[in-house]
Amino acid sequence: MSLSPSRQPAESPIRNNWPEPRAAYIHVPFCRHRCGYCDFSIIAGRNDLVPRYLAALRREIETGPWLPTRPHRVETLYIGGGTPTLLSAAELRELLTILDERFERTPTTEYTIEANPDGLTVEKMRLLREFGVNRISLGVQTFFDDQLVQLERTHSAAETVEAIQAVRRHFENYSIDLIFALPGQTLEQWEQILTNAMQYEPPHISTYALTFEKGTRFWGDRDKGLLQQTDTGIEVEMYRFAAKFLQEHGYRHYEVSNFAKAGNESRHNATYWSGRPFVAFGPGAASFVNGRRQTNHRSAFTWMKRLETGESPIASTDELTPEERARELLAVGLRQRDGIPFRPIREMTGYDVFDLCRDELAQLAARNWIGFDAERVWITPEGLLFADEIAAELI
Repeated sequence: MSLSPSRQPAESPIRNNWPEPRAAYIHVPFCRHRCGYCDFSIIAGRNDLVPRYLAALRREIETGPWLPTRPHRVETLYIGGGTPTLLSAAELRELLTILDERFERTPTTEYTIEANPDGLTVEKMRLLREFGVNRISLGVQTFFDDQLVQLERTHSAAETVEAIQAVRRHFENYSIDLIFALPGQTLEQWEQILTNAMQYEPPHISTYALTFEKGTRFWGDRDKGLLQQTDTGIEVEMYRFAAKFLQEHGYRHYEVSNFAKAGNESRHNATYWSGRPFVAFGPGAASFVNGRRQTNHRSAFTWMKRLETGESPIASTDELTPEERARELLAVGLRQRDGIPFRPIREMTGYDVFDLCRDELAQLAARNWIGFDAERVWITPEGLLFADEIAAELI
């Protein structure tokens, strides 16, 4: 069935002339232990594979088609995992050297690395500073030892406090991650966790409800009756409390799960939410370049072996049509509290997304999940609780 004239994409050279990616993500898959809720692409307890991983990473960056210029200038560079700071100081230096050789940073580039409280030594922090890393994302999760044990984290509450204090001495910009809605966790405990976090005045805080992902140990334990998932009503109450509490303490609720002091919003994650292109390297990493999403093999072993034998590490390629791209830009953009204007989507895809998604937008607005006018659309406080459902309906 042909589209109505109002839904026909206008001719737009931008659709065939995507901007160069200015954001890069590096996945480091090593962890000391796989937590029961984790479904990320990681290798637990196998640091003997780090040299092999680094060699494969160097090969992927050097031979991949993503970077038209070398070194490639980036506005954001993000090292995630896994636990990147689990690498020894010498291995971490090699990793940072590989990235230094292939990515050109500007004085304003945001350079982030994820870290856990245990293993983040002063020596490693000084090394990170030496190579220009200027933002730490610290996996705190909770300040209660019994909850850390429940989550199968490898650090203690005391180590958490020591790590935050050390990070504050070495970095102006840092973020802490917190998890709520743990089995048996009370609202009073969640309030205490947030109160503890306020002692250190972190520039950025991310809060995530504990999820039970298929294939994880927590998923299996819940099905066996060994774990009881938190009631949805309590989870919602915790989410709303955190939003109110953090905003009262000077944090802007700028994305569904993220809060920041003015000027400390995550610029790298904003690349994803705004639909701009990015490159990614490592097992399970997904790039979005020239309108095409390509995802590496999740298995670190398959990823390394394919690179070692001269094969592509890519497991899947997804090239979106302009209409699919327009819908995705709208759905992902709505995670941002400021909303998203219609015009940039039209310029990027040729589609008037207001007309394309007229029925869906009207239905979502009727539920008070979104608001919109002729120029832009935004998520409402009520809609924040249904961000995934909103995305599913639009896509």
